[in-house]
Amino acid sequence: MKASRAMLVRKTLLSIPVASGERFWRVVPAIVALALLAAGYPDEKPAAVQSEPTAANRLLQNAPTAVRSEDSSRPPLKGILASPKEITAANLRSWAAEGANSIVLIAAPESTQKLTLAIRQIRSTRMGLYYWIEVARDPALAEAHPAWMASLQGHPEWRRHFPNFPATGDGEVVKNYPWVPIVYQEGFDAHFQRISNLLRSLPAAHGVFLNDLQSAPSACGCGNLLCRWTSDYGPIHTATRLPADAAARFASAVAAVVPRSRIIPVWTTECEEMDREVSCAGVGCFAGLCWKEYTAQLMPVASRFERIGVLLPFRNFERDLPRYGSSAGWVKHALNSFREMPPKRQGNPVPIGRLIPILQGWDVTIAEQQAQIRQSREAGAGSYVMAISKIDQDWEPRIMKAPKSDLQREARVGPHH
Repeated sequence: MKASRAMLVRKTLLSIPVASGERFWRVVPAIVALALLAAGYPDEKPAAVQSEPTAANRLLQNAPTAVRSEDSSRPPLKGILASPKEITAANLRSWAAEGANSIVLIAAPESTQKLTLAIRQIRSTRMGLYYWIEVARDPALAEAHPAWMASLQGHPEWRRHFPNFPATGDGEVVKNYPWVPIVYQEGFDAHFQRISNLLRSLPAAHGVFLNDLQSAPSACGCGNLLCRWTSDYGPIHTATRLPADAAARFASAVAAVVPRSRIIPVWTTECEEMDREVSCAGVGCFAGLCWKEYTAQLMPVASRFERIGVLLPFRNFERDLPRYGSSAGWVKHALNSFREMPPKRQGNPVPIGRLIPILQGWDVTIAEQQAQIRQSREAGAGSYVMAISKIDQDWEPRIMKAPKSDLQREARVGPHH
């Protein structure tokens, strides 16, 4: 009985329109209530440790609001993203002396003891505390449920990065390890349970950055790290796809768990027109579905959350190229895309002042760190986070035997690039 109720609640939740004509605040209470009610009635085959039921009388009180204006009296965020082991008294003093006013602490369930110590040290200073939580890139979940990983179908150009990878046989599909995106219902539920349990075990923070809310790199098979618009560009589907507003719904559900913290979704920009011959290996991604689908996924997020993080590791993303002009010039270019590209793909511009650039602080020089900050400011972003710890974006192909039922599903892909 409880499992059937959960299925009904989840179906109802996903049927609530986001980009409708009515104002978002009218439907927020229903969205949050249904999301947390579903969490309280787990399925018969749980994907992960089930979260504790939330008291019904707190649902409306804790409902996340629609986009709200920033308090102009608050100073811009100048954050350092670091792992618990990097939180030392000496580092905190050094970062504060360099102008940082906040620490964005990488939070993961397996490091609870180190997290507790790091949080205590941060709170002993005047620096703000934020959490950084990885969503889609989850090796443990990928190992446990390979069917929930994104796939590498469609274009075969990704194989240039893995020239010795074998061809698939009958009934096989190539999965993108270890990426388990929330655009699948199964991944959505498992990640929500994991993250909500983690956040309930931690002290409240000023904010929570949720990274990798999109699909996996090389989404269409082009091999471009920035191509993340789909989880399956092909006929084989081994998990249940969700609508384009899955990221917005996921972030809203997490917001209800920690009503005292600001949720900051982190977004990765898409491929560029100049990428066709190199990064996309001849595939016409830019003029195809990529930016259209990207915009359809971004708009619900932008309508619900005032602040959006932008993942900008320029060297890790192989964007330290002469075509962007001065050092770290891609940072400004990528930030401008939020203002310029959505209107070209049936969306609305996202003001750069609402964006928080996540900059690469590992494997770069001090001068390159400063160049990234300068490019962010020139673009119009007042805040930034410098990632001292590496933000892992690696991926690799793995072959999986697909069930016959999945092979018989109709393909839901649009026209090829």
